Amino acid sequence: MAKSYTVYALHAQLRDIKPPVWRRIRVNGNITLRKPHHILQAAFGWTDAHLHDFEV
Repeated sequence: MAKSYTVYALHAQLRDIKPPVWRRIRVNGNITLRKPHHILQAAFGWTDAHLHDFEV
């Protein structure tokens, strides 16, 4: 039987930028915040030199 899991679609948007710059990212539901940090770095083409925070 196939293993079931939850996938979340995250919307990441840069503040105070016109036109809006955003990414839609799908992640497995059992990951910690450490993993989305690395995913955001790759999605925006960053090299771990940009400040960001998570807002729910």
